[in-house]
Amino acid sequence: MENYWRFIDRNKTYIVIMSIFILSSCTTDRMDRQMMDESYYSQAAVITGHIANRDVYPNTNEISITLPFYDRVDSRQTSLIYDDEFGFSVLPYAPRTVSMAPFVDHMVICPGDSIHVELDFAELGKVSFSGTGADNNVKMNEFHLKYYLSHYWPSVNKYNDAKSFKDGLTEQLEYHLSRLEAFIQEKNPSKELEALCRKEIEADYYSNLIQGLLFFKRRGENVSDLFRVKEVAGLFSPDCMPGNLFDLSSDICYWLLHDMDPEEAALLMADYTLLMRFLKKVTSNRILHQMLVTHFYNQMLEANDSERFEKHLKEFNETVTYPLLKLNIRDRYIARKAYKQNPRTLSDAILHADRPREGQDASVKENMGLKLLRDIIAENEDKVIYITIAATWCPGSRCEVPFQQELAEDYRNKPLRVVNLYLDNSSDGTNPFATDIETYHLTDEQRLGLDPILHTGRGIPFYILIDKDGVIVDFGEHLRPSIPETRNIIDRYMK
Repeated sequence: MENYWRFIDRNKTYIVIMSIFILSSCTTDRMDRQMMDESYYSQAAVITGHIANRDVYPNTNEISITLPFYDRVDSRQTSLIYDDEFGFSVLPYAPRTVSMAPFVDHMVICPGDSIHVELDFAELGKVSFSGTGADNNVKMNEFHLKYYLSHYWPSVNKYNDAKSFKDGLTEQLEYHLSRLEAFIQEKNPSKELEALCRKEIEADYYSNLIQGLLFFKRRGENVSDLFRVKEVAGLFSPDCMPGNLFDLSSDICYWLLHDMDPEEAALLMADYTLLMRFLKKVTSNRILHQMLVTHFYNQMLEANDSERFEKHLKEFNETVTYPLLKLNIRDRYIARKAYKQNPRTLSDAILHADRPREGQDASVKENMGLKLLRDIIAENEDKVIYITIAATWCPGSRCEVPFQQELAEDYRNKPLRVVNLYLDNSSDGTNPFATDIETYHLTDEQRLGLDPILHTGRGIPFYILIDKDGVIVDFGEHLRPSIPETRNIIDRYMK
Protein backbone atom coordinates (compact mmCIF):
# COMPACT_ATOMS: atom_id res chain seq x y z
CA MET A 1 0.00 0.00 0.00
CA GLU A 2 1.30 3.42 -0.92
CA ASN A 3 2.07 5.63 2.06
CA TYR A 4 0.39 8.72 0.63
CA TRP A 5 -1.67 9.21 3.79
CA ARG A 6 1.35 8.89 6.01
CA PHE A 7 2.68 12.19 7.22
CA ILE A 8 6.35 12.89 7.61
CA ASP A 9 8.29 15.41 9.50
CA ARG A 10 11.83 16.42 10.30
CA ASN A 11 13.39 14.76 13.33
CA LYS A 12 14.46 16.72 16.39
CA THR A 13 17.59 15.09 17.79
CA TYR A 14 18.06 15.03 21.52
CA ILE A 15 21.69 14.69 22.61
CA VAL A 16 21.97 12.68 25.81
CA ILE A 17 25.35 12.86 27.56
CA MET A 18 25.47 10.64 30.63
CA SER A 19 27.72 8.45 32.65
CA ILE A 20 27.15 4.70 32.61
CA PHE A 21 25.12 3.55 35.58
CA ILE A 22 22.88 0.68 36.63
CA LEU A 23 19.50 0.99 38.34
CA SER A 24 18.27 -1.41 40.97
CA SER A 25 16.32 -4.39 39.68
CA CYS A 26 12.58 -4.21 39.12
CA THR A 27 10.03 -6.93 39.61
CA THR A 28 9.24 -9.28 36.75
CA ASP A 29 5.54 -9.53 37.45
CA ARG A 30 4.71 -5.94 36.44
CA MET A 31 1.39 -6.80 34.83
CA ASP A 32 -0.14 -7.45 38.27
CA ARG A 33 0.34 -3.81 39.24
CA GLN A 34 -2.49 -1.32 38.88
CA MET A 35 -2.59 -0.03 35.31
CA MET A 36 -1.96 3.59 36.17
CA ASP A 37 0.18 3.19 39.31
CA GLU A 38 2.27 6.36 39.11
CA SER A 39 5.02 4.89 41.30
CA TYR A 40 5.63 2.39 38.49
CA TYR A 41 4.73 4.24 35.30
CA SER A 42 6.79 7.31 36.17
CA GLN A 43 10.04 5.29 36.45
CA ALA A 44 12.73 5.78 33.84
CA ALA A 45 14.25 3.00 31.79
CA VAL A 46 18.01 3.26 31.43
CA ILE A 47 19.75 1.85 28.36
CA THR A 48 23.54 1.75 28.41
CA GLY A 49 25.88 0.24 25.88
CA HIS A 50 29.40 -0.62 24.85
CA ILE A 51 30.88 -0.99 21.36
CA ALA A 52 33.57 -3.52 20.53
CA ASN A 53 35.82 -3.07 17.47
CA ARG A 54 34.73 0.51 17.00
CA ASP A 55 37.76 1.10 14.76
CA VAL A 56 35.88 -0.71 11.97
CA TYR A 57 33.62 2.37 11.70
CA PRO A 58 35.68 5.09 13.41
CA ASN A 59 33.52 7.95 12.09
CA THR A 60 30.35 6.66 13.76
CA ASN A 61 30.05 9.10 16.64
CA GLU A 62 26.53 8.53 17.90
CA ILE A 63 23.89 5.87 18.50
CA SER A 64 20.14 6.52 18.24
CA ILE A 65 17.01 4.87 19.54
CA THR A 66 13.58 5.41 18.02
CA LEU A 67 10.46 5.42 20.20
CA PRO A 68 7.39 4.93 18.01
CA PHE A 69 4.74 7.61 18.11
CA TYR A 70 2.48 8.95 15.36
CA ASP A 71 5.46 9.32 13.11
CA ARG A 72 8.81 7.63 13.63
CA VAL A 73 10.91 10.72 13.13
CA ASP A 74 10.44 13.08 16.05
CA SER A 75 10.57 10.23 18.57
CA ARG A 76 14.30 9.80 18.34
CA GLN A 77 16.93 10.15 21.02
CA THR A 78 20.62 10.27 20.17
CA SER A 79 23.61 9.67 22.40
CA LEU A 80 27.16 10.65 21.57
CA ILE A 81 29.68 7.83 21.95
CA TYR A 82 32.38 8.44 24.56
CA ASP A 83 35.12 5.89 25.17
CA ASP A 84 33.13 3.37 23.12
CA GLU A 85 30.13 3.76 25.46
CA PHE A 86 26.70 5.37 25.12
CA GLY A 87 23.58 5.74 27.24
CA PHE A 88 19.93 6.80 27.31
CA SER A 89 17.36 7.54 29.98
CA VAL A 90 13.77 7.19 28.78
CA LEU A 91 10.37 7.49 30.43
CA PRO A 92 8.44 4.70 28.67
CA TYR A 93 5.24 5.08 30.79
CA ALA A 94 4.41 1.45 29.95
CA PRO A 95 6.12 -1.66 28.62
CA ARG A 96 6.71 -0.71 24.99
CA THR A 97 8.77 -1.46 21.90
CA VAL A 98 11.61 0.69 20.55
CA SER A 99 14.44 0.13 18.08
CA MET A 100 18.14 0.86 17.83
CA ALA A 101 18.68 0.82 14.06
CA PRO A 102 20.62 -0.60 12.36
CA PHE A 103 21.75 -2.80 15.23
CA VAL A 104 18.55 -3.90 16.98
CA ASP A 105 15.18 -3.75 15.21
CA HIS A 106 13.10 -4.85 18.19
CA MET A 107 13.74 -3.78 21.78
CA VAL A 108 11.49 -3.87 24.82
CA ILE A 109 11.72 -1.26 27.55
CA CYS A 110 9.66 -1.23 30.75
CA PRO A 111 9.45 1.40 33.49
CA GLY A 112 12.35 0.87 35.87
CA ASP A 113 14.35 -1.27 33.43
CA SER A 114 18.12 -1.33 33.34
CA ILE A 115 19.36 -2.67 29.99
CA HIS A 116 22.97 -2.94 28.86
CA VAL A 117 23.63 -3.57 25.16
CA GLU A 118 26.90 -4.94 23.77
CA LEU A 119 27.48 -4.09 20.07
CA ASP A 120 30.27 -5.29 17.80
CA PHE A 121 31.09 -3.12 14.76
CA ALA A 122 33.04 -6.02 13.24
CA GLU A 123 29.93 -8.20 13.37
CA LEU A 124 26.83 -5.97 13.34
CA GLY A 125 24.44 -8.86 13.85
CA LYS A 126 26.15 -9.82 17.10
CA VAL A 127 24.20 -8.15 19.92
CA SER A 128 23.97 -9.23 23.55
CA PHE A 129 21.91 -7.92 26.47
CA SER A 130 22.35 -7.83 30.23
CA GLY A 131 20.52 -6.14 33.09
CA THR A 132 16.96 -6.43 34.34
CA GLY A 133 15.50 -6.08 30.83
CA ALA A 134 17.81 -8.61 29.19
CA ASP A 135 15.45 -11.60 29.19
CA ASN A 136 12.64 -9.63 27.52
CA ASN A 137 14.97 -8.39 24.78
CA VAL A 138 16.61 -11.72 24.05
CA LYS A 139 13.20 -13.38 23.74
CA MET A 140 11.63 -10.52 21.75
CA ASN A 141 14.35 -10.88 19.11
CA GLU A 142 13.87 -14.66 19.09
CA PHE A 143 10.14 -14.08 18.60
CA HIS A 144 10.73 -11.94 15.51
CA LEU A 145 13.49 -14.07 14.03
CA LYS A 146 11.95 -17.50 14.55
CA TYR A 147 8.23 -17.15 15.22
CA TYR A 148 6.76 -14.00 13.66
CA LEU A 149 7.64 -12.56 10.26
CA SER A 150 5.70 -9.32 10.56
CA HIS A 151 6.02 -8.49 6.86
CA TYR A 152 4.23 -11.68 5.84
CA TRP A 153 0.59 -10.71 5.43
CA PRO A 154 -1.41 -11.33 2.23
CA SER A 155 -1.20 -8.62 -0.40
CA VAL A 156 -4.46 -6.93 -1.29
CA ASN A 157 -3.61 -7.43 -4.97
CA LYS A 158 -4.12 -11.19 -4.64
CA TYR A 159 -7.88 -10.82 -4.09
CA ASN A 160 -10.78 -9.81 -6.29
CA ASP A 161 -13.04 -8.48 -3.54
CA ALA A 162 -12.92 -7.20 0.02
CA LYS A 163 -14.60 -10.22 1.64
CA SER A 164 -12.07 -12.65 0.13
CA PHE A 165 -9.25 -10.36 1.24
CA LYS A 166 -10.52 -10.32 4.83
CA ASP A 167 -10.89 -14.11 4.84
CA GLY A 168 -7.30 -14.54 3.64
CA LEU A 169 -6.04 -12.05 6.19
CA THR A 170 -7.93 -13.79 9.00
CA GLU A 171 -6.46 -17.13 8.02
CA GLN A 172 -2.98 -15.63 8.23
CA LEU A 173 -3.82 -14.11 11.63
CA GLU A 174 -4.71 -17.55 12.96
CA TYR A 175 -1.37 -18.88 11.74
CA HIS A 176 0.58 -16.06 13.40
CA LEU A 177 -1.31 -16.59 16.67
CA SER A 178 -0.51 -20.31 16.54
CA ARG A 179 3.17 -19.42 16.20
CA LEU A 180 2.79 -17.11 19.19
CA GLU A 181 1.42 -20.00 21.24
CA ALA A 182 4.45 -22.07 20.24
CA PHE A 183 6.71 -19.21 21.34
CA ILE A 184 4.93 -19.02 24.71
CA GLN A 185 5.21 -22.76 25.28
CA GLU A 186 8.86 -23.02 24.25
CA LYS A 187 10.32 -19.76 25.61
CA ASN A 188 8.08 -18.96 28.61
CA PRO A 189 8.17 -15.16 28.12
CA SER A 190 7.14 -12.72 30.85
CA LYS A 191 3.52 -11.63 31.00
CA GLU A 192 4.40 -8.19 29.67
CA LEU A 193 6.33 -9.62 26.70
CA GLU A 194 3.54 -12.07 25.89
CA ALA A 195 1.04 -9.18 25.91
CA LEU A 196 3.31 -7.03 23.70
CA CYS A 197 3.74 -9.82 21.14
CA ARG A 198 0.03 -10.64 21.03
CA LYS A 199 -0.95 -7.00 20.62
CA GLU A 200 1.69 -6.51 17.93
CA ILE A 201 0.30 -9.35 15.82
CA GLU A 202 -3.32 -8.26 16.21
CA ALA A 203 -2.51 -4.60 15.56
CA ASP A 204 -0.71 -5.60 12.34
CA TYR A 205 -3.78 -7.60 11.33
CA TYR A 206 -6.19 -4.72 11.83
CA SER A 207 -3.91 -2.17 10.14
CA ASN A 208 -3.61 -4.43 7.09
CA LEU A 209 -7.36 -5.01 7.16
CA ILE A 210 -8.24 -1.31 7.27
CA GLN A 211 -5.78 -0.35 4.55
CA GLY A 212 -6.99 -3.19 2.33
CA LEU A 213 -10.66 -2.36 2.85
CA LEU A 214 -10.00 1.28 1.96
CA PHE A 215 -8.33 0.03 -1.22
CA PHE A 216 -11.49 -1.86 -2.19
CA LYS A 217 -13.65 1.09 -1.16
CA ARG A 218 -11.78 3.29 -3.64
CA ARG A 219 -12.66 0.70 -6.26
CA GLY A 220 -16.35 1.19 -5.49
CA GLU A 221 -17.08 -1.63 -3.03
CA ASN A 222 -19.19 -1.15 0.09
CA VAL A 223 -16.89 -2.33 2.88
CA SER A 224 -18.51 -0.70 5.91
CA ASP A 225 -19.73 -4.01 7.37
CA LEU A 226 -16.30 -5.64 7.28
CA PHE A 227 -14.78 -3.61 10.11
CA ARG A 228 -16.10 -2.01 13.28
CA VAL A 229 -14.03 0.11 15.65
CA LYS A 230 -15.33 -1.85 18.65
CA GLU A 231 -13.45 -4.90 17.32
CA VAL A 232 -10.08 -3.35 18.18
CA ALA A 233 -10.96 -1.54 21.41
CA GLY A 234 -9.50 -4.31 23.58
CA LEU A 235 -6.01 -3.72 22.16
CA PHE A 236 -5.87 -0.21 23.59
CA SER A 237 -4.94 -0.33 27.26
CA PRO A 238 -2.09 1.21 29.27
CA ASP A 239 -0.66 -2.14 30.40
CA CYS A 240 1.64 -2.31 27.35
CA MET A 241 2.16 -0.33 24.17
CA PRO A 242 3.67 -1.97 21.07
CA GLY A 243 4.75 0.69 18.60
CA ASN A 244 2.33 -0.36 15.88
CA LEU A 245 -0.67 0.67 18.04
CA PHE A 246 0.12 4.25 16.99
CA ASP A 247 -0.09 3.20 13.34
CA LEU A 248 -3.35 1.35 14.01
CA SER A 249 -4.97 4.33 15.74
CA SER A 250 -4.01 6.49 12.74
CA ASP A 251 -5.48 3.90 10.38
CA ILE A 252 -8.71 3.97 12.40
CA CYS A 253 -8.85 7.76 11.97
CA TYR A 254 -8.50 7.38 8.19
CA TRP A 255 -11.20 4.70 8.24
CA LEU A 256 -13.60 6.97 10.14
CA LEU A 257 -13.11 9.85 7.70
CA HIS A 258 -13.38 7.68 4.58
CA ASP A 259 -16.46 5.91 5.92
CA MET A 260 -18.52 9.09 5.95
CA ASP A 261 -19.77 11.60 3.42
CA PRO A 262 -16.79 13.59 2.02
CA GLU A 263 -18.46 16.93 2.79
CA GLU A 264 -19.09 15.86 6.38
CA ALA A 265 -15.46 14.74 6.71
CA ALA A 266 -14.22 18.08 5.35
CA LEU A 267 -16.45 19.92 7.83
CA LEU A 268 -15.03 17.94 10.75
CA MET A 269 -11.45 18.59 9.67
CA ALA A 270 -12.19 22.29 9.42
CA ASP A 271 -13.72 22.50 12.90
CA TYR A 272 -11.83 20.66 15.63
CA THR A 273 -14.59 21.33 18.17
CA LEU A 274 -16.98 19.30 16.02
CA LEU A 275 -14.29 16.70 15.44
CA MET A 276 -13.79 16.22 19.18
CA ARG A 277 -17.54 15.72 19.66
CA PHE A 278 -17.57 13.16 16.87
CA LEU A 279 -14.60 11.21 18.29
CA LYS A 280 -16.24 11.12 21.71
CA LYS A 281 -19.02 9.01 20.19
CA VAL A 282 -16.70 6.61 18.35
CA THR A 283 -15.58 4.49 21.29
CA SER A 284 -16.00 4.16 25.04
CA ASN A 285 -12.43 2.87 25.38
CA ARG A 286 -10.57 5.64 27.17
CA ILE A 287 -7.09 4.96 25.74
CA LEU A 288 -8.33 4.47 22.17
CA HIS A 289 -10.34 7.69 22.38
CA GLN A 290 -7.29 9.60 23.60
CA MET A 291 -5.11 8.12 20.85
CA LEU A 292 -7.62 9.09 18.14
CA VAL A 293 -7.69 12.65 19.48
CA THR A 294 -3.89 12.75 19.73
CA HIS A 295 -3.56 11.61 16.10
CA PHE A 296 -5.43 14.69 14.86
CA TYR A 297 -3.59 17.08 17.16
CA ASN A 298 -0.33 15.57 16.00
CA GLN A 299 -1.40 16.34 12.42
CA MET A 300 -1.59 20.03 13.35
CA LEU A 301 1.97 19.89 14.62
CA GLU A 302 3.17 17.98 11.57
CA ALA A 303 1.78 20.88 9.55
CA ASN A 304 3.74 23.28 11.81
CA ASP A 305 0.39 24.83 12.75
CA SER A 306 1.15 25.77 16.36
CA GLU A 307 -1.36 28.64 16.22
CA ARG A 308 -4.27 26.30 15.51
CA PHE A 309 -3.01 23.92 18.18
CA GLU A 310 -3.08 26.74 20.73
CA LYS A 311 -6.62 27.65 19.70
CA HIS A 312 -7.82 24.13 20.52
CA LEU A 313 -5.48 23.44 23.43
CA LYS A 314 -8.30 23.45 25.99
CA GLU A 315 -10.11 20.58 24.25
CA PHE A 316 -6.88 18.60 24.08
CA ASN A 317 -6.08 19.09 27.77
CA GLU A 318 -9.60 18.09 28.77
CA THR A 319 -9.47 14.89 26.71
CA VAL A 320 -5.91 13.54 26.76
CA THR A 321 -4.58 12.59 30.21
CA TYR A 322 -2.41 9.54 29.49
CA PRO A 323 1.19 10.78 30.03
CA LEU A 324 2.62 8.80 27.11
CA LEU A 325 0.38 10.83 24.78
CA LYS A 326 0.08 14.14 26.58
CA LEU A 327 3.76 14.74 27.30
CA ASN A 328 4.92 13.69 23.83
CA ILE A 329 2.49 16.11 22.22
CA ARG A 330 3.48 18.84 24.66
CA ASP A 331 7.15 18.45 23.73
CA ARG A 332 6.30 18.48 20.02
CA TYR A 333 4.20 21.60 20.43
CA ILE A 334 7.06 23.40 22.21
CA ALA A 335 9.47 22.35 19.43
CA ARG A 336 7.09 23.46 16.64
CA LYS A 337 6.38 26.79 18.30
CA ALA A 338 10.09 27.42 18.75
CA TYR A 339 10.64 26.49 15.11
CA LYS A 340 7.98 28.91 13.86
CA GLN A 341 9.49 31.69 15.98
CA ASN A 342 13.04 31.02 14.81
CA PRO A 343 13.18 28.60 11.86
CA ARG A 344 16.84 29.28 11.15
CA THR A 345 18.01 27.17 14.10
CA LEU A 346 16.29 24.00 12.89
CA SER A 347 17.02 24.86 9.27
CA ASP A 348 20.74 25.02 10.02
CA ALA A 349 20.50 21.73 11.90
CA ILE A 350 18.89 20.10 8.85
CA LEU A 351 21.14 21.59 6.20
CA HIS A 352 24.35 20.99 8.15
CA ALA A 353 23.55 17.67 9.80
CA ASP A 354 26.69 16.21 8.20
CA ARG A 355 28.96 18.85 9.71
CA PRO A 356 30.96 17.60 12.72
CA ARG A 357 29.74 18.81 16.09
CA GLU A 358 31.91 19.49 19.11
CA GLY A 359 33.73 16.31 20.07
CA GLN A 360 33.23 14.68 16.69
CA ASP A 361 35.86 13.62 14.18
CA ALA A 362 36.43 16.48 11.72
CA SER A 363 36.64 13.95 8.87
CA VAL A 364 32.92 13.11 8.92
CA LYS A 365 31.87 12.18 5.36
CA GLU A 366 29.87 14.81 3.47
CA ASN A 367 26.21 13.89 2.95
CA MET A 368 25.64 14.06 -0.81
CA GLY A 369 21.87 14.56 -0.43
CA LEU A 370 22.39 17.58 1.81
CA LYS A 371 25.13 18.83 -0.49
CA LEU A 372 22.60 18.89 -3.37
CA LEU A 373 20.11 20.74 -1.19
CA ARG A 374 22.75 23.29 -0.19
CA ASP A 375 23.82 23.70 -3.85
CA ILE A 376 20.21 24.39 -4.88
CA ILE A 377 19.89 27.04 -2.19
CA ALA A 378 23.22 28.60 -3.22
CA GLU A 379 21.72 29.30 -6.67
CA ASN A 380 18.77 31.05 -5.06
CA GLU A 381 19.03 34.50 -6.69
CA ASP A 382 16.82 36.12 -4.07
CA LYS A 383 13.89 33.77 -4.69
CA VAL A 384 11.67 31.63 -2.51
CA ILE A 385 12.25 27.92 -3.31
CA TYR A 386 9.38 25.42 -3.36
CA ILE A 387 10.76 21.87 -3.46
CA THR A 388 8.77 18.72 -4.14
CA ILE A 389 10.27 15.37 -3.17
CA ALA A 390 8.42 12.75 -5.22
CA ALA A 391 8.79 9.73 -7.48
CA THR A 392 7.52 8.90 -10.95
CA TRP A 393 6.15 5.57 -9.66
CA CYS A 394 4.16 7.18 -6.81
CA PRO A 395 0.40 7.66 -7.50
CA GLY A 396 0.21 10.43 -4.90
CA SER A 397 3.04 12.30 -6.63
CA ARG A 398 1.37 11.95 -10.03
CA CYS A 399 -1.92 13.29 -8.66
CA GLU A 400 -0.20 16.51 -7.61
CA VAL A 401 1.55 17.12 -10.97
CA PRO A 402 -1.29 19.16 -12.61
CA PHE A 403 -1.54 21.39 -9.53
CA GLN A 404 2.22 21.86 -9.45
CA GLN A 405 2.29 22.80 -13.14
CA GLU A 406 -0.52 25.31 -12.62
CA LEU A 407 1.31 26.82 -9.64
CA ALA A 408 4.58 27.06 -11.58
CA GLU A 409 2.81 28.79 -14.48
CA ASP A 410 0.98 31.27 -12.22
CA TYR A 411 4.24 32.23 -10.49
CA ARG A 412 6.41 32.25 -13.62
CA ASN A 413 7.29 35.94 -13.43
CA LYS A 414 7.49 36.11 -9.65
CA PRO A 415 10.45 35.44 -7.32
CA LEU A 416 9.72 31.73 -6.88
CA ARG A 417 11.72 28.68 -7.96
CA VAL A 418 9.79 25.43 -8.30
CA VAL A 419 12.08 22.43 -7.97
CA ASN A 420 11.53 18.66 -8.15
CA LEU A 421 13.69 16.08 -6.40
CA TYR A 422 12.75 12.66 -7.76
CA LEU A 423 13.69 9.57 -5.79
CA ASP A 424 14.10 7.48 -8.93
CA ASN A 425 17.07 7.88 -11.26
CA SER A 426 16.85 9.14 -14.83
CA SER A 427 19.72 9.05 -17.30
CA ASP A 428 18.75 12.31 -19.01
CA GLY A 429 17.62 14.15 -15.84
CA THR A 430 14.24 15.15 -17.32
CA ASN A 431 10.88 15.25 -15.61
CA PRO A 432 8.49 12.94 -17.50
CA PHE A 433 5.48 14.88 -16.20
CA ALA A 434 6.57 18.52 -16.38
CA THR A 435 9.54 19.15 -18.65
CA ASP A 436 9.62 22.88 -17.89
CA ILE A 437 10.17 22.47 -14.12
CA GLU A 438 13.68 22.36 -12.65
CA THR A 439 14.23 18.67 -11.84
CA TYR A 440 16.91 16.57 -10.17
CA HIS A 441 16.76 12.76 -10.19
CA LEU A 442 18.54 11.68 -7.03
CA THR A 443 21.39 9.23 -7.19
CA ASP A 444 21.31 6.36 -4.71
CA GLU A 445 23.90 8.18 -2.61
CA GLN A 446 21.84 11.39 -2.57
CA ARG A 447 18.61 9.56 -1.79
CA LEU A 448 20.19 7.56 1.03
CA GLY A 449 21.68 10.78 2.37
CA LEU A 450 18.35 12.60 2.57
CA ASP A 451 16.20 9.72 3.81
CA PRO A 452 17.50 9.50 7.40
CA ILE A 453 17.04 13.26 7.80
CA LEU A 454 13.72 13.87 6.02
CA HIS A 455 12.47 10.26 5.86
CA THR A 456 11.63 10.78 2.21
CA GLY A 457 11.30 7.07 1.53
CA ARG A 458 8.45 6.57 4.02
CA GLY A 459 5.86 8.93 2.64
CA ILE A 460 5.78 11.07 -0.47
CA PRO A 461 5.13 13.55 -1.93
CA PHE A 462 6.90 15.72 0.61
CA TYR A 463 7.54 19.46 0.36
CA ILE A 464 10.14 21.96 1.55
CA LEU A 465 9.74 25.75 1.47
CA ILE A 466 12.89 27.89 1.64
CA ASP A 467 12.79 31.66 2.01
CA LYS A 468 14.92 34.21 0.17
CA ASP A 469 17.60 33.98 2.87
CA GLY A 470 18.06 30.25 2.33
CA VAL A 471 16.21 29.23 5.50
CA ILE A 472 13.86 26.22 5.54
CA VAL A 473 10.75 27.93 6.86
CA ASP A 474 8.18 25.16 6.36
CA PHE A 475 8.09 21.51 5.33
CA GLY A 476 5.77 18.56 5.22
CA GLU A 477 2.92 16.93 3.37
CA HIS A 478 0.60 19.85 4.13
CA LEU A 479 2.33 22.01 1.48
CA ARG A 480 0.81 20.09 -1.42
CA PRO A 481 0.11 22.37 -4.42
CA SER A 482 -3.48 21.05 -4.51
CA ILE A 483 -4.19 22.73 -1.15
CA PRO A 484 -5.20 26.40 -1.64
CA GLU A 485 -3.54 27.47 1.63
CA THR A 486 -0.15 26.53 0.14
CA ARG A 487 -0.23 29.60 -2.09
CA ASN A 488 -0.96 31.85 0.87
CA ILE A 489 2.06 30.44 2.66
CA ILE A 490 4.29 30.93 -0.38
CA ASP A 491 3.04 34.50 -0.84
CA ARG A 492 3.83 35.28 2.79
CA TYR A 493 7.52 34.56 2.22
CA MET A 494 7.67 36.27 -1.17
CA LYS A 495 6.78 39.63 0.28
